[in-house]
Amino acid sequence: MPKSKKFYQALSSLFASFLLIFSSGCAIGPSYHTPEMEVPEFFREFETTTLPDCMADVPWWQVFEDPALQDLIREALRNNYDLKTAAARVDEARAFIGVERAELFPHTDLMASARRDRNSQVLYPWLERMTSTYAGGFNTSWEVDLWGRLRQKVTSAKMQALAMEEYRRGIIITLVADAAQYYFELRALDLELEIAQETLKTRRGTYELFLQRQRGGTASNLDVAQAEGDMYETEATIPDLMRTIAIQENKICLLLGHDPGPIKRGMAIADQKNLPTVPAAGLPSALLKRRPDVIQAEYSIKSANALVGAAIGEFFPTLNLTNFIGGEGRHPSDIWGDKSYVWNIGGETDLPLFKGGKNVYSYKVVKAQWKQAVEQYKETVVSAFTDVANALTDIQRYAEVRAAQEKQVKADREAAKLAKIRYEGGFSSYLEVLDAERRRFKSETSLAETIGNQYVALASLYRALGGGWQIEEKTA
Repeated sequence: MPKSKKFYQALSSLFASFLLIFSSGCAIGPSYHTPEMEVPEFFREFETTTLPDCMADVPWWQVFEDPALQDLIREALRNNYDLKTAAARVDEARAFIGVERAELFPHTDLMASARRDRNSQVLYPWLERMTSTYAGGFNTSWEVDLWGRLRQKVTSAKMQALAMEEYRRGIIITLVADAAQYYFELRALDLELEIAQETLKTRRGTYELFLQRQRGGTASNLDVAQAEGDMYETEATIPDLMRTIAIQENKICLLLGHDPGPIKRGMAIADQKNLPTVPAAGLPSALLKRRPDVIQAEYSIKSANALVGAAIGEFFPTLNLTNFIGGEGRHPSDIWGDKSYVWNIGGETDLPLFKGGKNVYSYKVVKAQWKQAVEQYKETVVSAFTDVANALTDIQRYAEVRAAQEKQVKADREAAKLAKIRYEGGFSSYLEVLDAERRRFKSETSLAETIGNQYVALASLYRALGGGWQIEEKTA
């Protein structure tokens, strides 16, 4: 149909003109500015760590060099349920951009209708008593985004998608750090179990020696009883440690996304590498550009800021263009005939005058949400600085504690050795030996806990600095 072709061309030109005019229009709403915050020059008293270099810029597989730990981290990055959920949230946020962007374009529907009427012969004597009407064609409607209200919603959706990307990156960082932390805690428990088993072996030997001496008349019943109680006291710690180790292994399995079971070990806790006294933490200002939760919080502000603009747009007039192209007739076959061809085009504008305060309160809602986002951002920033300062303090103080405990263990071992010599020489009772052995066992166990805490603090610092998100290409 020539007329139809000309109409379609005219309609296309009309819509293209409107798109060109209004797509470049202004977008009302407040301009975004990053909230002002006072950034410290260094992390508390750690002035030596304010160098540009930062351990968080090093890939995680260069920080945690234990091959068994690296395998655990890679498995967690492949199978962890939280990470898979975060990836799905990113997909959801990206798809929602398309939902909001679709409102910027004309909407066209294919419609068909059929109607049967009984006409009044008084009012319409020229019509038949019963008539049928059939229609079919295309309905098109388009809200012209005069004030940028719809574009602000698209911007908000984009900011939310970027925030979800940072949320996902935060999950990755947490996975890397948690896997390292749980693994170091497990290896520290292994060391405690090894100390307990070695101590039990020594005390069982002492008990058996005293039994022999009792038979020979050189040891009293009290000595034998004390040695026996000492042996069973140590033996009781082993099942409890094994229980704790099994629970820790199950905890790691949950992180890896598989059923509870044993965990492959690598280096002993005392042989782990990359534990300087105070690792380089970089400049505090760089933390705001590295921590995913800080970046996510800022994207949330930007999203809320755009919604404020969209709410302001609700106070302004809207312009809607509509048209219909199709056919109408008394029979379905008439719709496609030349004589049944119909079209219309029109537009309407709507200026809200009274809605019971809906637009006002909607604006107040998004404004309050924007304020919440700003305060949450500030809290996240302060929390980030606190996390780094705490981790640095832990690393420094645990190093000092370890140095003192290593000296203590050395002294307690020597004291236990001398106490045993004194007892065998008849210069002291077995109580002195028992006391020295207990102190040695306690100091060795405390040292194992401190070594584990050092590496846990290292993992915490790596998490606090926003490191660990770099993934090998094959893993990604």
